[in-house]
Amino acid sequence: MPDLLADVAVIGSGPAGYSAALRASKLGAKVTLIEKGELGGACLNRACIPTKTLLHSLALLRSINNAASFGINNGNATIDVNKLRERKNAVISIMTSGVAQLMDESGVAVVRGKARLLSPNHIEIVGDNGAVQTLKADKIIIATGSVPRHLDVPGAESAGIWYSSDVLELKHIPQSLLMIGGGAVGVELAAIFNGLGASVTILEIMPRILPNEDAEVTPVLERALKKEGIQIFTGAQIDRIETLADVKRVHFRCGEAGKTLDAEAVCVAIGQKPFFEGLGLSGCGVKAGTRGIEVDGHMRTSVPNVFAAGDVAGKSMLAYVAMAEGRIAAGNALGGNTPMDYSAIPRCVYTPIELASVGLTEADALLKGLKIKCLRSNMAANASATIQGERRGLVKLIVSENTRTLLGAHIVGAGAAELIAECALAVKMGATIDNLQQTLHLHPTLSEAVWEAAFGMEI
Repeated sequence: MPDLLADVAVIGSGPAGYSAALRASKLGAKVTLIEKGELGGACLNRACIPTKTLLHSLALLRSINNAASFGINNGNATIDVNKLRERKNAVISIMTSGVAQLMDESGVAVVRGKARLLSPNHIEIVGDNGAVQTLKADKIIIATGSVPRHLDVPGAESAGIWYSSDVLELKHIPQSLLMIGGGAVGVELAAIFNGLGASVTILEIMPRILPNEDAEVTPVLERALKKEGIQIFTGAQIDRIETLADVKRVHFRCGEAGKTLDAEAVCVAIGQKPFFEGLGLSGCGVKAGTRGIEVDGHMRTSVPNVFAAGDVAGKSMLAYVAMAEGRIAAGNALGGNTPMDYSAIPRCVYTPIELASVGLTEADALLKGLKIKCLRSNMAANASATIQGERRGLVKLIVSENTRTLLGAHIVGAGAAELIAECALAVKMGATIDNLQQTLHLHPTLSEAVWEAAFGMEI
């Protein structure tokens, strides 16, 4: 006989896991959530929340030190790394406590331990103390997340090489840092350590940083990063990492030219890979590969009563996508038939000036053979941006010439993460540029930049 019984068992308590557990409980199921580490997963403890907490503190520092330009006399502020770390940890603690409270109030049983599937309905749970329990569940949702991809070059596994999962402990602020990877995570971490006083260099293998974003907006962010003192090498192929007495030496090539750079620390941020090691998937017929656990459009795996959601499913490794997938998986596990919709997923890079986007880039649209018009507005002409003293950036809208529907939006500048929600809703609903034009926007606001861009197309 099993030690525990549940209608739905969820493995992993990150955004996908806790969203699935809450949804299943709301639908009336008896739910058990299994977690081997911290509640909230990587997003809450080691990624989204700590990075944004640190970036907010650094934004306050910039505002204080720029106060004189707003008519406020103030001495230069400095960073107290210990207090910065304390505040980061306090925010994480508040958020993890919130997840625990939600589980408790929703009647979700939380079991601590490492899970392994014994069959499509049975899970072995090994606790921290070595105690073993078995759980029988009608439906299982796997939401075990992802781990950083490791760099496959000589020296990449030597002591002192940082990865994005542990770099935010802030145990030491290096004088110099080489960031290998110019995607969203690498760029955000580069901005953090630059703000903390390190001399930062980004090495990106693609022709430009943030290669999946629109080619017109990324140069605006790149110029802003360089103005902050961050060096950027693109087309950089890493050959090896050498450990010297006091520094790490990275050997790389840009084209045919071999180069070396020395730094006190090296951080690798080249993406994530789905994590399902030790779950016993193959033994009970759940198919998985390098891209994650195989799921259909309803988050169902190759075993009908087993579902997967979040990074482990490998579809779109973003916390809010994981939340949506978790809710979809839970609903379908309990008799629903709702497909997951990936058609209008917003993205953002949280840097001193943010970059946010949704839908098609200009290159995407042209590759599809669509007839489009690109509409633009410059943040320098926006009254609110001028008042705030941050006039860098632009809004770019991708519009179908035939249907006048909004196909994509790309924003770089102050508040881009908040501005993109309006555009995401418009893309999701198939709104036309006329709809945007006819929607009044407050004045003065940053959101007027979206409105102004919309008026680039004739009524």
